Amino acid sequence: MKKEKQDIGKKNIVLLALPQVQLLDIAGPLDVFTVANRFLSDENQNSGYHVYLVSGTSEKIIYSSSGMPLLCSHTIYDIDFSIDTLLVAGTTLCILDEISPDIYHYLQNIKPEVKRLGSVCVGAFVLAKAGLLDGKQVTTHWKFADTLQKSYPKLKVNVNPFFICDKPIYTSGGVSSGIDLALALLEEDFGKPLATEVARHLVLHLKRSGIQSQFGDSMPEYEMMSPLTKDVRDLLKDKLGEIITVEHIAESLYMSTRNFSRVFVKESGMTPGKFLEKMRLDQAKNMLEYTDMSVDMIADKCGFSNAVSLRRVFLKNVSLSPAQYRKAFKTTE
Repeated sequence: MKKEKQDIGKKNIVLLALPQVQLLDIAGPLDVFTVANRFLSDENQNSGYHVYLVSGTSEKIIYSSSGMPLLCSHTIYDIDFSIDTLLVAGTTLCILDEISPDIYHYLQNIKPEVKRLGSVCVGAFVLAKAGLLDGKQVTTHWKFADTLQKSYPKLKVNVNPFFICDKPIYTSGGVSSGIDLALALLEEDFGKPLATEVARHLVLHLKRSGIQSQFGDSMPEYEMMSPLTKDVRDLLKDKLGEIITVEHIAESLYMSTRNFSRVFVKESGMTPGKFLEKMRLDQAKNMLEYTDMSVDMIADKCGFSNAVSLRRVFLKNVSLSPAQYRKAFKTTE
């Protein structure tokens, strides 16, 4: 195939879009790279990026999750240029079982030729299904991190960072984290001064403070839980302030303690004790956001032995104390 002639020195970046793609997964990185081009063109017309929106289907028009149509310049079937960086944008998980297997074959075939291969949000599931993330440190949207880890046990999923670089793989967290990743790629290509200038132009921090899991629930989506996990969640949701044992849960579900623990770990990917801690943590988050209860009272109502125990769990999982979390996320005065 004849390769399209490119300006010497310019890097080719592909944003790969699938049906139901989230607009910000595309628009965020696109703005970072195109704004960088404006600054770079003042210094060197042959420096910067060629950015291509490429369809992961045979059609050049992709409809986003908001219903807005996106006109792609190419599809995976007619790319006629080399690729420096390819980022798979996020979509809905149900789409992954509906799209053509060609997308996974395409990614497998081009991996040796691409210098950097990455994803935005749940785009990590596409790379994982293609078998390209095995053994890699990766991240994705906090809501789907447990699902990604359970579905692809060879991955090492870390929900906390906004993005992770495990070369040549680059993955970012939920939605706006694609901007964080794009800024990091820009800094890698052209240095911190330019990345800082672009971030300032977009009214962003070059590197956001905090961690991704501060923004979400600790528990996986209810709809994605197994029947047994749902049963445990439903059993415990109104009893979190009580003393709860694994024996009590197993007995309530008419199972032996040993068999319950074994099956629960297999289906949920965590021990019953860890699951209970996550439920209590999410309830404590909710109370910190929507009530004026003291931290001591919240600790008691959520089943923690005391405020110190609650603080320890928050620091371990959210990297904030309960007081710091309330200050950052409280929704009422």
